[in-house]
Amino acid sequence: MQTNVPTKILTSDEILQGYDAVAALYPYTPPLSHWRAWEYAAYRHHSIDGRILDVGCGDGRYFKLIWPEADNVVGVDMDPAAADRGRASGVYRTVHTVAADRIPEPNSTFDNAFANCSLEHMDNIDGVLREIARCLKPGGTLSCSVVTNRFVEWSLLPAMVSEAGFEQAAQKLQSDFMAYHHLANPLRVDAWVGAFNRAGLFVEEHIPILPRFNSSIWVLMDSLWHVQKKSGGEFGDVIHPILASNPKFPVAFRKIFEGLLEMEVDWSDCTGAVFNVRRTI
Repeated sequence: MQTNVPTKILTSDEILQGYDAVAALYPYTPPLSHWRAWEYAAYRHHSIDGRILDVGCGDGRYFKLIWPEADNVVGVDMDPAAADRGRASGVYRTVHTVAADRIPEPNSTFDNAFANCSLEHMDNIDGVLREIARCLKPGGTLSCSVVTNRFVEWSLLPAMVSEAGFEQAAQKLQSDFMAYHHLANPLRVDAWVGAFNRAGLFVEEHIPILPRFNSSIWVLMDSLWHVQKKSGGEFGDVIHPILASNPKFPVAFRKIFEGLLEMEVDWSDCTGAVFNVRRTI
């Protein structure tokens, strides 16, 4: 397995510029604008062109924000509703409604692949990465973001509820949160590197995203957003209209975000990671 993988640390200015970009898509959904600001900043250090495979494509809006010039893109999403939204977006020439470990495309036909926050949800991760490598041309790259083991270890809301003496409620909150995100692979960074290597993919760069303080607040926000209501739906259904009623929220939340960045001490130990990897043969 690779050792001493090159690591790039983002600057606060890069991350805040990322927030300014993604807030156009998610102005009143702070868990999304917060996390994806870091991803956007990291992807500014990558370049993809030619024929592109988007693995776990969803509706294509975030892809288009990051890569506005890309015009030869094939999407893959196993969720029929998400695949339909991807087709309707006009971003993709084709969207396959299949699992990512059986992509119906010929060998060595893509110049680049992209997988934004999708790989950690896929059960057969070794098969998925082998399939991506198979689809890439020799020397082709995969640009992707993933979560790490810290996503689970730094989960704040269940820990707070447990400390308050409500252990059963804490366990349910944690299990519901994991089930919502279907986290099949919250791996350590070195375990992600090993998984890429087993598939014949060489890691060229690793960019840590969301260190401890940003991560703790993000996980707390996201956990609260997805708490299930007794009447159905989630608390985000209540929170979003409140935030959306105040046009000052996106600018105000940016100031909170900036303060969180100022608090960080260790920028290398993070809840997420963005990788640039290359097919070796």
